[in-house]
Amino acid sequence: MFTSRFCRSVCVRLPIILGAFISTVYGQAPQVYEPAHRSVITLDDSVIPEVASTAAGHPFSKLSKNFRQFGLARVGESNEIQTLTLRFTAADTLTRITSTKDFRIEPGGCVEGDVYEAKSTCTVGVRFTPQGPGHRLGKLTVRDTASAAPLSIGLLGEGSGPVVSFTPAQITTVPSTFPSGAGLLSNALSLAVDGGDTLYIADTGNNAVRYVDSSGAIQSLSSVFGIAAPVGITVDTAGSVYFTHRSTDYIQVLGYGGLATIYDAGSTSCAYGTTCDLGGQPFDSPGGMATDPYGNVFLNDQNGALRIVPVPDDIFENAIPLYLAYDSPFTGSLPIAVDASDNIYSYYGSSGSCAIFGQSYYNAETTSNASTKVAGGRTCGFNGDGGQARNAEIGASVGQMAFDIAGNLYFTDTANNRVRRIDGATGIIDTIAGNGSAGQGGDGGPATSAHLNAPTGVAVDSQGQVYIISGTTSSATTQVVRKVETNGDLVFSGQLKGTSSTAKLVAIANTGNSELEIASTVITGTNKGDFSIDPNSTSCLLTTVSSLNAGRSCQVGIIFKPSASGARTASLTLLDNTANNSNTVLLSGTGTLPAPTFKITAPASGASLSYGSTVKFSVSVASASGAAPTGTVKFSVDGTAFGSPVTIASGAASANLTGLSVKTHTISAAYSGDANYAAASVSESITVAKATPTFKITAPAAGASFTSGTTVKFSVSVTSASGAAPTGTVKFSVGGTAFGSPVTVVSGAASINLTGLSVKTHTISAAYSGDGNYAAATASESISVSAATAKGTVQVSSEANPAASNKSIGFV
Repeated sequence: MFTSRFCRSVCVRLPIILGAFISTVYGQAPQVYEPAHRSVITLDDSVIPEVASTAAGHPFSKLSKNFRQFGLARVGESNEIQTLTLRFTAADTLTRITSTKDFRIEPGGCVEGDVYEAKSTCTVGVRFTPQGPGHRLGKLTVRDTASAAPLSIGLLGEGSGPVVSFTPAQITTVPSTFPSGAGLLSNALSLAVDGGDTLYIADTGNNAVRYVDSSGAIQSLSSVFGIAAPVGITVDTAGSVYFTHRSTDYIQVLGYGGLATIYDAGSTSCAYGTTCDLGGQPFDSPGGMATDPYGNVFLNDQNGALRIVPVPDDIFENAIPLYLAYDSPFTGSLPIAVDASDNIYSYYGSSGSCAIFGQSYYNAETTSNASTKVAGGRTCGFNGDGGQARNAEIGASVGQMAFDIAGNLYFTDTANNRVRRIDGATGIIDTIAGNGSAGQGGDGGPATSAHLNAPTGVAVDSQGQVYIISGTTSSATTQVVRKVETNGDLVFSGQLKGTSSTAKLVAIANTGNSELEIASTVITGTNKGDFSIDPNSTSCLLTTVSSLNAGRSCQVGIIFKPSASGARTASLTLLDNTANNSNTVLLSGTGTLPAPTFKITAPASGASLSYGSTVKFSVSVASASGAAPTGTVKFSVDGTAFGSPVTIASGAASANLTGLSVKTHTISAAYSGDANYAAASVSESITVAKATPTFKITAPAAGASFTSGTTVKFSVSVTSASGAAPTGTVKFSVGGTAFGSPVTVVSGAASINLTGLSVKTHTISAAYSGDGNYAAATASESISVSAATAKGTVQVSSEANPAASNKSIGFV
């Protein structure tokens, strides 16, 4: 990727200084702040490193002499035991002795619970067993009854071993950064990881420096100066935490023993390649920070300056910072990174160009025109994954850059909502997290399919896990820390049972510092037979005891051929020489079945049916090849199941639908599926219209004749052969004129008495109003009314001789 042309002699020395700092506070004398309480226990016969005592009038103060350095050991294996002698300055009782994970306490020696007299000693045997490659930082903590604070002894060693990093790998959110479902961080910009894999966070918007240790709990560092808007953050090989304060133009350091010192800003100009007093450093909004493997701290500021605060020795000017040159200015305090050979990298974005540049420390010290493009170019955008980084496009903003132990460069492509990695050995660029869409989703799945929201900080621990500051779904500035974990994660989409997918690739990178040996590769798990390695797309040598050098990568192709439908899972396991002796890629996919030819055969879509009629709902379930579909069909009307599921017989199933109300209905059928065919569903719309009732005049009979003055009972019936009984009213008319008020239909009938009909032929009619289920209807007929015959009174009188009386018989 970028080859160093120069590295000073310090590059081959592991620093043996713990927390040695220079301090000038606004022109005052140097100040060293020490804990208020000291332990009555001291580390006897400590090896105290030699340090230059003065430089330009600034004394170099040793933070702590309680420090012990170990040698080199392979990850997971034990190095030699070192014996630490504890001396008691007063009578005391030991209560507890603990160590961090890379340093193990051997049995024997000092005894917890024992009382020790003044001036007495006891010993503690410590064995270095690194849990990861690279610089390993730890401590021994001794607690006693006579001291308010425990004694902390710094421990430093070097681990050697391979690390496997997969792409895609599984992504999660660090829980402590997302309490109660809300992002904890605010406008946070930078991350750093120390030699004990403790994660440090510059939580800019919350004016805090936080850290997450192996327990997963998040805590905040404290400072006697207060912390205001930290921007850049880095940790040196001895565990001292450096961070920049952009608003106050200074650098703060929190040392291992809890002491603090500030590198103050100044106003004196300083030419590149020359040493400058700390009080004379013209810092202007210092921003990005980085540490090389030798303990040198680099930073930049808004003036385009690049500084180095080196390991204090006679080569690096007794810890007085150098003002370094760079031919691409660090506009806006943009991020920097430094590799193991002291090559310095920065991001440059201006005038439509977006690129990462690199140059050696030597060139930065001696010339201002010797940088090399590492990634990106004259066009800002997103392009080029899988090819050379120098031919790729990167976004218009980059949050932070970081190196892993193998020398691969990671950076947050903020504008593209991605994290990308440039392979140190080949210069190939790839996305390792983010799908380009802003958000927070994707936890528990492949990192390359997850959503990131304007990611800023990035850091890599000794296990190859990548930490990312990213916004939440609702806000890019309310943030969490996402973690790309050690397990790979391949997810296959739906695949037809018994058919093979195209191969999906998982990249295997050795991000450690020694050769990876793969003893064997096996697929295990519940559905292991559904997944296989594709030899055509696999570039890794998976023969017995194959190897992969540090910084190299290869790929394995996996084919998914489900033997059944539903969720299918397995694991690809590499048995190797990493610390855990194995590494795992999670495999998952969904088996699917072919769909049958499933259709509605009756009624026709859009059919209109009368209320009260029985609808035969029929479907066919067939297949052009293979076994005939079996199973059941569930019929529904408007989303509600109608009757019980019907078993398929001869490729068909049907149900009689009754009682459908008057409206447009959605009728649907759901096929249950069977061992050979997927479930399926079909639906269509039909309309149920109002029915016409049987509406007739039951009395009087058509053509009936009545004499004047007769009361006529006019009756009708309103009935239906199926469905609910008609309701509503009937309006009666004589000669087209309404007679009386509408009459309610009761038990299918309605009637009215007609009186006062004149002598003539009348047309009597009835009009049914209709109801929700039945249409309106009418009926009419003629009847006649004739004049009544005259009626008289016959009077008869009797005389002896009626004739004689000449009377007549009359009719009255």
